[in-house]
Amino acid sequence: MPNYGIKIDLLKLRGASVRNIQGRTATKRCLIIPVDECDGMFLGEKGCYLSLTAIEMQNPQYNDTHCIKPDIPREKREAMTKEEQNAIPIVGGLHAIEVKQPTMQVNGTMGADAFADEDLPF
Repeated sequence: MPNYGIKIDLLKLRGASVRNIQGRTATKRCLIIPVDECDGMFLGEKGCYLSLTAIEMQNPQYNDTHCIKPDIPREKREAMTKEEQNAIPIVGGLHAIEVKQPTMQVNGTMGADAFADEDLPF
């Protein structure tokens, strides 16, 4: 079964931005995503989740076989106009990762006569 490489541009999510935020000891560059305005994002009891869908592309580009879009619940998607559905951003791409099996170079083999008959300690 193949492994997959996925790249997501979080700044393509609705309302997302990068800001410098001053803490007690340092200023950090932070990604800000408005949870309630972002398609596919919801705040649950155990975390904040972003649901995404991988859609297979008819004409793959840049080695990506699928495009990644926020997953919108069926009821909300059916209530959207065609233009609103088309405006849902592509936030990333997915492609299969080719795993190359490591090979070991063997210089030669030895026959059974190369080993002395010894009593083994086991």
